[in-house]
Amino acid sequence: MFKKRLTRLLTIILISSILVINGEENKLDTLILGGSYLEEPKIEEDIRVENENNIYSLERFFRPSNMTILNTKRNILSINDYDKSSSNIKINKELLKTPKDTIINYFSILREAANPLYNNQTGCGTLGEASGPYTLAYNFLSKSYKEKVPYKEYFMSFENQLHINLIKLNEVPPDKNRPNDIKYFVELEVIEGTDKPKGVFAYYYGYIYLEKEDDVYKIKDMMYAPENYLCAPYHGWSWDAKSLVEIEYGGWCSLVDGEVIVKDDGYERKVYFKDKDKNEHYVLFYQLTNGVDIKIADYKKNKDGKWEHIYIDTKKCLENKK
Repeated sequence: MFKKRLTRLLTIILISSILVINGEENKLDTLILGGSYLEEPKIEEDIRVENENNIYSLERFFRPSNMTILNTKRNILSINDYDKSSSNIKINKELLKTPKDTIINYFSILREAANPLYNNQTGCGTLGEASGPYTLAYNFLSKSYKEKVPYKEYFMSFENQLHINLIKLNEVPPDKNRPNDIKYFVELEVIEGTDKPKGVFAYYYGYIYLEKEDDVYKIKDMMYAPENYLCAPYHGWSWDAKSLVEIEYGGWCSLVDGEVIVKDDGYERKVYFKDKDKNEHYVLFYQLTNGVDIKIADYKKNKDGKWEHIYIDTKKCLENKK
């Protein structure tokens, strides 16, 4: 009897492990909000810092966003386009004049779009513009992105997304491995459907890459990560900008010499320090709605006294210490 129970228990553990592993694999292959999943920075939970009592204020993690909504452009949609295939829709080039115009107009179209699941009990009747806007939004994507992401997959990636607010939008420095791409940081506030008579708020952050195509700016890539609300306040240090710089830039890379200073401007956080050669640095972070500080870029003051964007890979410092 004991052997049977033990065998059953081991079988359950094995199946659970397979489901978790497969779930991670499927996550990498599945689209979300029209883009790929963004790998979130790992929340380190074993190391603490001396000033933990000063930084460990949990209140910021439990407050919803009070940011101004940015995707408020009107009169972009035409009901005449709702029954057309995406290939038959023509977009006014004025909507794509600049990278910022493209992103704001793209999310203005998606704001009232809704793709509820069959068991969704959120709302009362038709939700916003229903599925009509998706075909128009799809045409904001570049030819290369459309080749990678067919319309059907794009549409399905919005399952149970019922309303989208763009609440943060900033151009950021390009990735080291794609220096010619125009890159923007975004944060989204999304009402999602549930199988209960209510909707819930969820937040996502991510990056949108753009390129010029036929004299307008199109979206060539997107990636998003959902924001976790109960990880950072109870675990780790890497969610806090100052702690991250002290540990990764100081402890791992031995770059920090002296005091680490944080200056806030809204959700923008700049963490300043000097290295052993007295060169001045700062690391730019954005604070998400869930309270987590996300590293955006590194800067160093050059000989002319101007801040210059540089790339510092702190993980390599840690690898070299092993």
